[in-house]
Amino acid sequence: MTSKDAMESGEAEPLPVDPRWPGLDGGAAVSQFSPTRMRALASELEEYIGAMKGPAYWEGYTTGSKEGLQGDSLLTEAELGAWPAASALVQTVGASDGENGGRALGIVYDLFATRLEEVVKAIRLSADEYGGAEHANDGGNSTKA
Repeated sequence: MTSKDAMESGEAEPLPVDPRWPGLDGGAAVSQFSPTRMRALASELEEYIGAMKGPAYWEGYTTGSKEGLQGDSLLTEAELGAWPAASALVQTVGASDGENGGRALGIVYDLFATRLEEVVKAIRLSADEYGGAEHANDGGNSTKA
């Protein structure tokens, strides 16, 4: 039941509405999108993707790449334990002889990096759309960056 319905029927008290709720008084801040900031975010995320897909080691340090992660994460039952949940974890991400052992974590890591690339692409496309809309709304005479 909406507040309006409650008030008109007299059956129930109207739902309380916070008077500070943005948009109720018409003076709320409008969301603004900055194509420049969106592109900067996309570029920053691309740096992380590079590290995720790069070499395992760089100048003697691990890089956070899939190869670096797998080299340090292939745990055995000796490290994780033999209780049921630990054994299942070893079979999934550990250094086991199973079909997927040790590879599942890398597969998920690759999937994450791929999805992150798709997010970057979507952010760039959105920035282009907002930039084009701003340009059109300014009559093509915008001097903003």
